[in-house]
Amino acid sequence: MTKRILELRTGLYPDAATLDTALAAAGGDASVTRLDVSTLAPDDERAWEAAAEAILAADVTVTA
Repeated sequence: MTKRILELRTGLYPDAATLDTALAAAGGDASVTRLDVSTLAPDDERAWEAAAEAILAADVTVTA
């Protein structure tokens, strides 16, 4: 079974490149989806709903 990993880009962590390297090394039986929420407007309900759905669909969510 393929593990679904969501990388949630928030802009809060300056070392996102290290996370990218770790996720690439993990590879193998994982599928990685990246979602950038760093520029979403707080009142963009449609975009935040999509982000919530992506988080709920993932087996693991990591923030960068």
